[in-house]
Amino acid sequence: MKLLISCLLLLFASFSHAAETRFDDIYFFQEEGVLKEKQVNFQEFARFTRSMQSAVWKALKKAKMPESSGYLVVAVRSDQKIAAWLDMQPALHEYYDAAVTDAVSKLRPFGVSEGVVVFGIKMAVNTPVFTGKAKPDPKDWKDAQKAAADPTDIEAIVLAAWPE
Repeated sequence: MKLLISCLLLLFASFSHAAETRFDDIYFFQEEGVLKEKQVNFQEFARFTRSMQSAVWKALKKAKMPESSGYLVVAVRSDQKIAAWLDMQPALHEYYDAAVTDAVSKLRPFGVSEGVVVFGIKMAVNTPVFTGKAKPDPKDWKDAQKAAADPTDIEAIVLAAWPE
């Protein structure tokens, strides 16, 4: 009996140190018609987002960090490459930021026939409260917006900010 209680206490202690990562609404930077033109299969997209949430959870499961909320922004190119950026307040430590973006970039993407598909998903770490921001705006995109010929063209911004 003492062994069982000790094991349960150890199990609960290990859970209390893990970062709780939650996901909520998805923000699409492109309209549904554009996504259909790019031949996005929404069932593949749904599978991708579930895999992405699982990969991020695994990347942060042993992390000890303060509360943070914002967006995880993901771009998928037609050549099957993936890039990700975080727009979190307060910002995650660069180690965890890299762990999240690296985990997402290693996933098997959904199909995109041409160009880039860009979306953001609300993310909260160690808090049940999601961001109130209506639209993601990663800080890494600021210089890319200035460099883009059209600062409102999401594909140009993403391609200018793409980590190569």
